Amino acid sequence: MRMKMIAAAGLLGLLLTGCGTGADDDSAPKPAYPELPQKIVKPVPQPTGSLHPSPPPGAAFRETVAFGLRDKLLDMAGTDGTTTAQCPASLKPKDGAQALCVSTWEGLKIEWDILVYTKPDAPNDLKWGAEPRMAILTRDGAANAVYGYYMPDLVRCNNIPKAVLVPIEREMKEYTCQTVTDGRAGKHMPARVTLGGPFFRCKGRTEVHACG
Repeated sequence: MRMKMIAAAGLLGLLLTGCGTGADDDSAPKPAYPELPQKIVKPVPQPTGSLHPSPPPGAAFRETVAFGLRDKLLDMAGTDGTTTAQCPASLKPKDGAQALCVSTWEGLKIEWDILVYTKPDAPNDLKWGAEPRMAILTRDGAANAVYGYYMPDLVRCNNIPKAVLVPIEREMKEYTCQTVTDGRAGKHMPARVTLGGPFFRCKGRTEVHACG
């Protein structure tokens, strides 16, 4: 038993020594990544929150859904913008009802597949779900996502337009951003747009305020 304890202690010492050497060795060269051409400095316009006012009591069900879609658009864009949404008059608050609604953000059109349903544990509680056929990637939303999560000194991207239609939930190497901290540019992170907005995942992240 004592031999096993000594061996384990020796292994732990080697691991700690190895970790300490890597962490304390400031002279070790850090990888350099090419700087992306688009420089986006703070302050980036932040989303101000949910839309107001909400539909009045007694509003048609389709109006309530359309209002909700406009709110979802702002979440997806990650920044403010002019929104519209319309649903057909045939959309009724009935379990199993389906419809195609159309919304716009700054003129960009997105179609949504709507499904009305009831939860199994609450048969009288109607809900509605919406699946977009496309997503919107915005330049300011992308910058907000990187600044908000990594808190770098600067964000650079590869010429992301003010707003562009993209596939939903798909990693896009044609639209990337990077952190710049202490003058060092980080890895190029592909964009992915979810219902909650742009998302940038850093593979192998080793620093708090940088990817790279």
